[in-house]
Amino acid sequence: MPANTSPIFALTPVVGVATLTSPTAVTSRANIAGTTDLTLLDAAGSNGTRISQIYIRAKETTVAGSVFIWIYDGTTSFLFDEFIVTAVTASNTAEAFNATHYYENLVVPTTFSLYVSSTIDQDFNVFAFGGDY
Repeated sequence: MPANTSPIFALTPVVGVATLTSPTAVTSRANIAGTTDLTLLDAAGSNGTRISQIYIRAKETTVAGSVFIWIYDGTTSFLFDEFIVTAVTASNTAEAFNATHYYENLVVPTTFSLYVSSTIDQDFNVFAFGGDY
């Protein structure tokens, strides 16, 4: 099998955005048939998408919980990553909860998508940064 000897770089920048506003709590880490109670973060481009970073920002005071990142293959959603949310009382002088995860090899194939959910009813903005091939 011939090898690709030229590096491949993303062609188009991607910023996926998911807004969780009073989301339905998803507490199970089990695979989900479909995307029930999940919010779309980013759908892969026609040649796939490389994601290098996911950033979450709370829009309110938080209590302990988790934000889940799911990979959906068109049939089933699989738990891929988890952000542990800590209790933070946001105010005019205290920053709201936020967290970032970096990825070296997260390539989302064509027809796949990234989804997010929260284990409790808390409001977040979730961003995926990367590029389409």
